Parts: sequence; structure tokens; C-alpha cells
Amino acid sequence: MNRLIILTLMVLAATTTTLQTLSAQSDAASPEEVKKQIMALDQQLNDAAVQGNMQFFSKIMSDGYVGVAPNGMILAQSLIAAHYQAGTLRYESVVNSDIDIKVHGNCAVLTALSAVKGHDGDVDLSGVYRIMRVFLNRNGQWQIIAFQATPMGNFKLS
Repeated sequence: MNRLIILTLMVLAATTTTLQTLSAQSDAASPEEVKKQIMALDQQLNDAAVQGNMQFFSKIMSDGYVGVAPNGMILAQSLIAAHYQAGTLRYESVVNSDIDIKVHGNCAVLTALSAVKGHDGDVDLSGVYRIMRVFLNRNGQWQIIAFQATPMGNFKLS
């Protein structure tokens, strides 16, 4: 009798877990919806760069964020914040095109061409870059966890 009760409880627990998993999967955003969210977030990141909005960056960047600048320098969140706070990092515009987003469950990878006009101190950052941004969804909130920018040389946007 005890075995029958234990077996019934085990089956009930397994069924409940399966139903919860299926429910969570059906509540998850479709890949197309995720792409729309990432596209909007990408534009917000570009706007924040132009505005020097470190409050937005600190909210959207993960604690372990790592970026790689076009010159190969590692860009931690603290370094980016220091340049904005010192007033040396200034963007006039950041416009992305040729955007592609790949969704991998709770991770999304965005690649784009980024036309940038700006300066970091005396260094002219203006040019066209191939960028990659990696986003991770944690508890329903998308965060940027990695960034890479590669200069496109003499590439001209048409």
C-alpha cells in the first residue's frame, strides 16, 4: 500500500514538473519576437552611447561584461564608465545597418555594420565597423554580455 502511494506521488510530481516545463516553453517568446526585442535594445544602446547615458549602460550591461575595442583593448564596464565620466568619450552618431540576429534559446547574437562618428580624447573613432553584440536573457531581462568591433578599413556604406 505504501509503495502504491509513493508511486502515485512520484507520477504526480513528474506530471506536474512536465506541465510546468511545457507551460514555461509556451510562455517563451518566439525567435521573431526575441529578434524584435534585441533590435530595439540595440537601438537603445546606440542612443545611450550618443547621449553618454551611463545609467542605461549600467542597467543593461552584465556584471561580467567584456568588450573588445577595434584596437584589441579589453573594454570592461568600469573603463567605459570612466571615459564617459571624464568627458573624453563622445559620440555624435552611431548608426547600424546590415543587422543580423541569431537566437539561441536565452542567448542572442547580433552582428551589424556600424557607422560611427565620435572621439575618445584626441582619438578619432569615426569609421565603419563590423560589430558583434552578445545578449543573455536572465530572469526575463536581456543584458549585453559581450561586444566586439572590427574596423572595415576603406569600406563605404552606400
